[in-house]
Amino acid sequence: MAVRAVTTCSLFRPSSPPLFSSALRLRLFSRRSLSLRHAATLSHTRSIHSLFETVLEELRAARKRRHDRVSAAAPNSMGSLNEELVEDRLVNRSLQKGLLLEFKKDSDRVLLAVAQRPDGKKNWMVSDQNDVTSSIKPQQVTYIVPGVDNFDQADIADFAQKAQDNMDPSLLEFAWIELLEKNKSVTVEELAEIIFGSAEPLESYSAHLLLSKDEVYFTVLETKGCRSIYGPRPSGQVEELIRRKLAKEAAEKELKEFIELLTSAKSMSSQDKPPKSSWTIDEKIWNRIESLEAYAIDTCKNDEQRKTAGMILKEMGLAKVASSAVKLLIDIGYFPVHINLDLLKLGIPTYHSEEIISAAQSLLLDSSDPDEVGFICLTTLLKYDCNHTYVIFAEFIILIFLVTWK
Repeated sequence: MAVRAVTTCSLFRPSSPPLFSSALRLRLFSRRSLSLRHAATLSHTRSIHSLFETVLEELRAARKRRHDRVSAAAPNSMGSLNEELVEDRLVNRSLQKGLLLEFKKDSDRVLLAVAQRPDGKKNWMVSDQNDVTSSIKPQQVTYIVPGVDNFDQADIADFAQKAQDNMDPSLLEFAWIELLEKNKSVTVEELAEIIFGSAEPLESYSAHLLLSKDEVYFTVLETKGCRSIYGPRPSGQVEELIRRKLAKEAAEKELKEFIELLTSAKSMSSQDKPPKSSWTIDEKIWNRIESLEAYAIDTCKNDEQRKTAGMILKEMGLAKVASSAVKLLIDIGYFPVHINLDLLKLGIPTYHSEEIISAAQSLLLDSSDPDEVGFICLTTLLKYDCNHTYVIFAEFIILIFLVTWK
């Protein structure tokens, strides 16, 4: 830079007049040389200062870009994803022979497998824990167990069982409290260090299983391939999720007990089945029976009844159709064997009180003439209080009609 400054100045240096003496020319040259050296030094200093400012500006810009990326990754839950770049923590390991991996077999099932060989340009042949070899896409891989290079397929079952033995959800709660206080995020391996004190293959996979089944404490902040960064949920959100989870578990327990009750009633002989009135004592049981009955005769009041009936039929291993609901209600003794569904659809009762049944039987025993029975019915009904006459009349006439018709 100094050389360039001197050269530039020499190009514009004026020629010395011929009348100047050699001594004067020497002094002028010396003074000019000092000025040039000073100018070169000043220029060099300014250049260094400018370079320093440029570097600082680039560092500030890079820091701002990093902050923006991190903030965008967790706008509502985390202020930062630790002090490292997200990209540095999401280095995705490429598939190669001998790796132990977890992959999604279908929508409801994941399996452990060992990578065997490439299959085409992108797919891989893997041998899973059930000793089945299949071709999978990279998108099916949900986790690659770190620290494993040549895993023996025969050891998969034992590895999977040991990982299941580590499934203690309370460990996640402890980790959540610690990370929430520190406002930090974690990878699977970092979480394994926190809850197991190690990031070895088994501990890392156990941490992955805990996170993959968790619906309360952690949420995914960033994902790249089969690797993710997780952040602790806010405490208020966790409290609400726990409340919902407990309510869901209670509902599942009640449904399970109801299914056991239905199964028990089905297995009883016809004379031992519980009476119809017994299904109406408990409100929750009655709501489910009522949903089944409405489903059977296609009179569901809302989607909730339809959903409840469908869930019961599914748990009982039956098709979600009206005929299945009818058969189930007959099998448990709620419906009589020869149920008249048309009467139910019209809202006409098919279950009668002991008083009505006794009266009908007495009349039938006293006379075999239907007309005479009808006349006696009418005169008997007139003795009842007017507030009850219509209901009893309807039940009584229908019952007499059905009995005499048979």
